[in-house]
Amino acid sequence: MNLKQNNDLIITSLPTFTLILLDGKREGELFANGNMQLGIAIDILAANVHLDKVTLSPEQLDSIELVDIVTHEKLTGDWTYSSDENDYSHTYPRGDVTRGINLSSGRDTTNDDGSQRKVYWLTTKKEETKEIIAKITLCGKEYLSYHNVTADGSHIDVHGRRAIVYDSSDLSDLGHEVALRIDSGKYEYKTTVINHYIDGDDVPQSPSYKYFEWIKNNYYIYPINNGQKVDVQDVEIHNTINDNNPLMYDYLRFTHHTRANHFYLWFLWGLYQDKKIAGAEYRRWEYQYCQYFSVLNEATPQVRIVTKPHEKKAISMSRLYFENPEDGFWEDKNDYIPKFKFHDVYGNESVLLEIIMDDADNFHFRDAE
Repeated sequence: MNLKQNNDLIITSLPTFTLILLDGKREGELFANGNMQLGIAIDILAANVHLDKVTLSPEQLDSIELVDIVTHEKLTGDWTYSSDENDYSHTYPRGDVTRGINLSSGRDTTNDDGSQRKVYWLTTKKEETKEIIAKITLCGKEYLSYHNVTADGSHIDVHGRRAIVYDSSDLSDLGHEVALRIDSGKYEYKTTVINHYIDGDDVPQSPSYKYFEWIKNNYYIYPINNGQKVDVQDVEIHNTINDNNPLMYDYLRFTHHTRANHFYLWFLWGLYQDKKIAGAEYRRWEYQYCQYFSVLNEATPQVRIVTKPHEKKAISMSRLYFENPEDGFWEDKNDYIPKFKFHDVYGNESVLLEIIMDDADNFHFRDAE
């Protein structure tokens, strides 16, 4: 065939005008959550009266519509499509819901047989089955892929399945993984004796140093659906001590409490992964034994950690423990109640959730009011 660019005046037929799902099937399913996408490829070959190929312009390819097989109207409302692929999985789960999620994306291209391919990404918010065909108007003539009801590629069937809405009951212990002592080390505890003289002078002696243990545990929380762990795609976090500044040591921290004089800090990372300094503010505690001398104790509970060292697609939390250097040194402050929402890899979302600390080591989730 001779190539003729962008001359739709000579287009008289479409020898090829078919659509198929990107996985090669004619029938597919997706969650009706408005986020999960199904990839659809429309293959089109335009020709003139002599059956010479006519290459369609990008604008002409973009004018292809996905339409309802009954009404021939463009999909709108609950059913929408675009040329933009998102990051959610395009494969509806069967069996193990965390596997088989990486489907090749597909792009507008030219096929080996000379036909051109337009790729759309379909979403729905409605639980129903939709039969879909493709439509294009060229040279004032309307063409439908549904020219032969029995032909392969004339139409596709798409099933919108009920969306999942996760709540606190879906974050059960079944979906919890714990990594103990994933990081550890020693922190410095400085003690200075200060002499107080009658003339008012305060003279510090040379300080002494001791080193005490710190430990980081990580907790990975997967939502559960049909008894299976589901990967998490994104997490939105609010109401921690510092929601907005990742450079600060208290970023995404929500506790500052003690138990048996040990010190515990909890962080809600979500999917945030970085190497950073995490902890609490410098602590200074001076007490006077008598009028002649006092003792100043100092420590900075800040350590360098990797927030989420494993490539787990789970809601990640960390607990930092600082060993008691001296009874009464660490102090309690009120916990924050962090709030968060998440989407799983299929675009299903959760209600707004909260973390409630039961004690220094135990917590539970609840639905936010």
